[in-house]
Amino acid sequence: MITPAGRVAYVTPPLPAEVALAQAGTDTPVESRYRLAGPCVTAKCGFWTGEHCGLGERVAASFRETVGPTEVDLPRCAIRRTCRWYAEQGAAACAACSHVVTDAR
Repeated sequence: MITPAGRVAYVTPPLPAEVALAQAGTDTPVESRYRLAGPCVTAKCGFWTGEHCGLGERVAASFRETVGPTEVDLPRCAIRRTCRWYAEQGAAACAACSHVVTDAR
């Protein structure tokens, strides 16, 4: 879920989107309280390079530029085993993930 500070806090086990929607309230868009994860759609996505996720690559590169090469303690994550960013970019994408918010109102 998105904290008041605008960071992602991990919800484990994951909540179905319907539950997140019900908890968000009627006048608050669900995207401003939760970040929703869905399966990668590869070529149907504008970030798909033809071989990998370009957004995950950019997120990981930005993390590496900002933090540098370092070992990171990865947070508990309900989707890591199926996460394309983690599979392709490793710990840098996983560590940077908590800073990615799509709708901060």
